Amino acid sequence: MENNFEELQEVNKFSDISYQYNALICDIWGVIHNGQELFPGINECLLNYKEQNNIVVLLSNAPRPSSYVKTVLDNFGFKSDCYDDIITSGDLTRKSLNEKVFGDSCYHIGPDRDLNIFEGTSVKRVDFDDSDFIFVTGLFDDENEDENDYLDLLNSAKERKMTLVCANPDLLVQRGKKLIPCAGLISKTYEEIGGKVINIGKPYSPIFTEAIEIIKKISSSNEQNILVVGDGLETDIKGANLIGLDSILVLGGLFSNNSKDKILESIENKGIYPNFFIDEVNW
Repeated sequence: MENNFEELQEVNKFSDISYQYNALICDIWGVIHNGQELFPGINECLLNYKEQNNIVVLLSNAPRPSSYVKTVLDNFGFKSDCYDDIITSGDLTRKSLNEKVFGDSCYHIGPDRDLNIFEGTSVKRVDFDDSDFIFVTGLFDDENEDENDYLDLLNSAKERKMTLVCANPDLLVQRGKKLIPCAGLISKTYEEIGGKVINIGKPYSPIFTEAIEIIKKISSSNEQNILVVGDGLETDIKGANLIGLDSILVLGGLFSNNSKDKILESIENKGIYPNFFIDEVNW
């Protein structure tokens, strides 16, 4: 299906279009939950979709192992029958850390809850002056800080010609009713001042390619009609555009505080086009 503003369709319920696709690459935060609770109807919707012998792979920019994300979903009450597999940017990042692609030691920017990304790797967390690269999983205090609090450090890193590796390219994430800054804002700021950045996760193609390969292994069909489901225009939808997949933008996440007219204006201005948009994922 062609991606342009004129072809954009509003969907009232997911079952209106689900028959067109035998697999989903589905975002987690902003589609399945809001950081505090599940969205109503998400279990029912994905269970109904799966009962039709379809495949669901969850794809997240969480800078943590997929096993951790599964535990979070279980605690929220999200049913494991709703999906086949989970891939996170944390999974891909750990592979790179294991291979010491960026160096032996890093200065880590991020909260303690992200430290499990280092488990099983030999990369050391050290002081800034001793580090080979900067590794960003989030902000130290995302409730009270923003990217500007890191400008002095980023300017020092640029002087040292350090590479910044970002394990979560999301700019913002929904937490209840609030929007919280993510690692992607620090990465974007460093790039804007001329620093070298490596982003791992959506919208970049490797993480989507990995999801597609999993779908191919699971599927009994020779042809996969895949739909990307997400609330992030610059991550989920842009990633789908880049790799040539159809997509549906969920408005109940990052865009929950915006009018429909403002959302459509944002889509047109950015030139990132989903095929469909829906308020929330419901059957």
